[in-house]
Amino acid sequence: MTASPPAAPLPAFAVAAVKAALHAIPMNATVGVQITDVGVGWATGECPDTPPFRNHLGTIHAGAQFLLAEAVSGAAFAGAFAAHLQQAVPLIEKLETHYVGRAVGDLQARAEADMADLPAAAAQFQAEGRARLVVHVSVTDGEAKEVMRAVAHWYLRARPAPPQG
Repeated sequence: MTASPPAAPLPAFAVAAVKAALHAIPMNATVGVQITDVGVGWATGECPDTPPFRNHLGTIHAGAQFLLAEAVSGAAFAGAFAAHLQQAVPLIEKLETHYVGRAVGDLQARAEADMADLPAAAAQFQAEGRARLVVHVSVTDGEAKEVMRAVAHWYLRARPAPPQG
């Protein structure tokens, strides 16, 4: 993953819409997952370290890390397909996780799709009404160490046309 976001920003209304959609998911709100920024195919987010979401070791539970990775990957995916979200449904198919350290303190996450994959995915959606995109995620803790890596497989499908009546 790159250290800085790609140059193509999303319009402010699209960023606000993606954030609102992810923040409205009850589980994200319960755990405190927040999307902090969104661009075309990338996003960042955070999750606070709170006692109810710690594990038996006193560190942040893997479930909270998983939830943050899913949310930030979904925001990156939505950023890649922002122009199509009114007529399409994004769905996660798979989230492959690798926990690489114990998480201490507030979590930060960054998700990025490979920018080279975006044109083909957009063309596939235009041609077939569906597309897939892989998003890579890195989660770091309050000590700025990477604690989790994930690979999210997202799917976009067109909403069915309303019945003609």
